[in-house]
Amino acid sequence: MTLSSRDLETFDILVDTLLPSVPGDGPAWTTPGSALGLSAGLPPVFDSLPRDADRRDLRLFLGLLEAPAGGLVLFGRPKRLRDLSPEERGVALRSMLGSRLELVRKGIRAVKTLSALLWVTTDDPTHPPEPWSEMSYPGPDGPPPPSSPRMPTVLIDKDTTLDCDVVVIGSGAGGGTAAGVLSQAGLRVVVLEQGGYHDEADFTHLESDAYASMYLDGGLGSTADGGIHMLAGSTLGGGTVINYTTSFPTLPSVRREWDRLAGFDEVFDGDGFVASLASVATRLGTNRDNGDPSERDRILEKGLSNLGWHVDEMPRNVSGCTDDDCGYCTMGCRIAAKRSVLATYLQDASHDGARIVVGSRVFSIEIDGGRAVGALAQVGEHTLRVRAGAVVVAAGALSTPALLLRSRVDGPAVGRYLRLHPVTAVWGRFEELVEPWSGRMQTRYSDQFADLDGRGYGFRFETAPIHPLFPAAFLGWEDGATFKRDILALGHLGVAGILLRDRDHGRVTVTKDGRPRWKYRISPYDRAHVREGVRRGAELLAAAGAIEVFSSAVTPVRWQPDREPIDAFVERSDAIGYGAHQTSYFSFHQMGGARMGSDPGSSVVDSNNEVHGVPGLYVMDGSCFPTSSGVNPMISIAAIAHRGATLLAERKA
Repeated sequence: MTLSSRDLETFDILVDTLLPSVPGDGPAWTTPGSALGLSAGLPPVFDSLPRDADRRDLRLFLGLLEAPAGGLVLFGRPKRLRDLSPEERGVALRSMLGSRLELVRKGIRAVKTLSALLWVTTDDPTHPPEPWSEMSYPGPDGPPPPSSPRMPTVLIDKDTTLDCDVVVIGSGAGGGTAAGVLSQAGLRVVVLEQGGYHDEADFTHLESDAYASMYLDGGLGSTADGGIHMLAGSTLGGGTVINYTTSFPTLPSVRREWDRLAGFDEVFDGDGFVASLASVATRLGTNRDNGDPSERDRILEKGLSNLGWHVDEMPRNVSGCTDDDCGYCTMGCRIAAKRSVLATYLQDASHDGARIVVGSRVFSIEIDGGRAVGALAQVGEHTLRVRAGAVVVAAGALSTPALLLRSRVDGPAVGRYLRLHPVTAVWGRFEELVEPWSGRMQTRYSDQFADLDGRGYGFRFETAPIHPLFPAAFLGWEDGATFKRDILALGHLGVAGILLRDRDHGRVTVTKDGRPRWKYRISPYDRAHVREGVRRGAELLAAAGAIEVFSSAVTPVRWQPDREPIDAFVERSDAIGYGAHQTSYFSFHQMGGARMGSDPGSSVVDSNNEVHGVPGLYVMDGSCFPTSSGVNPMISIAAIAHRGATLLAERKA
């Protein structure tokens, strides 16, 4: 499935509409998108899209724009896009962004995201994209450091069979922790990681390279309807290598809720899990000693304090964090300040004899006589079979349920109860320079609105380091000049991130070729909490001194606090809506799909993390969560794995 020359011509027309030449001082303003040669970079990005359906839908969308009948369907006029004037194309684009047809909204947003990727990223820092200078964005903070000693990994250069006591599938907060605990107990462990092995010397601090090499599906994955972009780690150490270091323990109220829903007697709220929370926090180096706020976090803190709302410092798993070196953690920490699973539990596991295989795509769990006895994987062109006394699946909530389904472990709850902590944001433009890409990661947060319904569901305010790709892909579009103004003003933008604790859930299924498919829509109940978050985020940024506030709706809603009341902003936001393809969403935290519980009809694994009805098969990652955690889940995932692996080691002793 490839793009034709006509497809690329149509893409150029769309790019010139999204990124036209507008009056301004410099080529970032005056150069239209097609003159930058963005379409030349589209084919390899198209080829890297994670699903055949994504490529098929994009080709269909581009093809429809080349037919009058397609124009009638897509934007209400029986004309080809190329036959419209530039002004008419802008109208057509806005019509498609607000279309009632999901396929239309999905298609135009995909084109916008890919255009943004090609506009603001590069694989060659010696030739920075035109927008960087206008943004005051410095690009990578120098070259990577020299290579340091690496853990040994197993080279698979022919069809191979390995024998062990436990095979662990996945190496993130769950799998890496489990491998460390099991190896320390004296068990022979094999770790299978789908991603590669990247450490400080490999971190280029280029967004395009980081997403392609260390993120699941190259950072281009999304829910089935394209409404929520998925970001998850796919590298040795998993998401702990590229996350924000935020290290909240599972809240006591959530632990009690999980026990109640799971039908457990003090599993999550018992001494064992509490001890595991403390143990992983210690090994991962959780502390509040490296929390000096960036300017981005100072804005959040100022707005919250001026309103009298809760604000506090975050616990983070870092040591030796400095302002000069920080801001790029989503692309890997070059100074080894981040105490990721790669730097802790996987090192422990390797020291204790664990064998680690990277680039290992696991097809299925092998089951014999109803019992799990190993795993079958592909490493390059070679088949790897691992025979094991027990199998621990820790591939993450996006992949673990799919692996179970491919392996015909298909109980009634497998794949169900997927939660995503959908994230949207409100943006503020400030007179002063913010440089939102710089400084330490998330250091401030607020749970002022974490319990909107009296049952623990609402949202938290957090910030995030903002490099060019995130706003270029995330922000909505109303016209080319305004969009360029928003992106090129990146150096002056602050952000209030709205982290939703979603009450309602979706589902993981698999396609005919075995790939995971994530079906999820934000429910009306949860959208009401998003609405409150958008309102309060705007108030927060206004209280921090923003001269303009705007939403992440597909057509941004703008508010000048000194000219009109907040209710006017909310009314315009309501008119667009808070659903998929109305407001932009990302998911950084994926949970559920193989949840723990005592009832095999509504859960997948028991209190020992063993899959109901399949002896020897265990799940130890975020897919075990009975509901969403409400806080950044790394510590909760690691604690589940620590407790589960400790119990498994005792059984194997």
